[in-house]
Amino acid sequence: MNNKIGIIGGTFNPIHNAHLLIAEQFYDQMGLANCYFVPSFISPFKINNSNNSEQIVSPDDRLEMVNLALGNNPHFLIDKFELDRKCISYTINTVHYFKEKFPNSELFFLIGQDQANYFIKWQKWQKIIEIAQLVIAKRVDDLKFPTRQRDKITEELSINGKKPLWISNTNMEISSSEIRKKIIAGKSTNYLLPDAVYDYIKNNNLYR
Repeated sequence: MNNKIGIIGGTFNPIHNAHLLIAEQFYDQMGLANCYFVPSFISPFKINNSNNSEQIVSPDDRLEMVNLALGNNPHFLIDKFELDRKCISYTINTVHYFKEKFPNSELFFLIGQDQANYFIKWQKWQKIIEIAQLVIAKRVDDLKFPTRQRDKITEELSINGKKPLWISNTNMEISSSEIRKKIIAGKSTNYLLPDAVYDYIKNNNLYR
């Protein structure tokens, strides 16, 4: 029986095609049984962000966009733990929650290389690594100096011989912030978002 559970957190503001593709590669390469998307309520790194181009829409809207994006994929699931708590979303609380929910499972927690660069600033980051296997998706600019950058991060985020794993993910220069800027500017977001998410944004006049 496969007891490997994947966790992907984020604001998903909005969720886009790169999120989905990397999640699928995470699922496949780690041999996961299921992969849970966990939308944050408030990221601790975005508490004081008041820039309009960084506008975070309501939790209900972000949750619905994730739901629409995942569609009928049987191994992609949503967990509302962070949204239901209605407070700052610290990953240490989330991995504790998943450990209690799946006590006999092996947890895999995915972050991007940009997040890995400041992971030591996350609350109780060492404990996160003890509870879950940290997995890192490389960035586009990592291609310039892949070995040097990865070795540095791997060494920094290794605890008691437990090292982070890297997935061989497709590099896609898509970000939620760029999508929001395009929407604000009235520019095309074709092929960046699932059609259902684009329609939801348009029909609900989000990011305007």
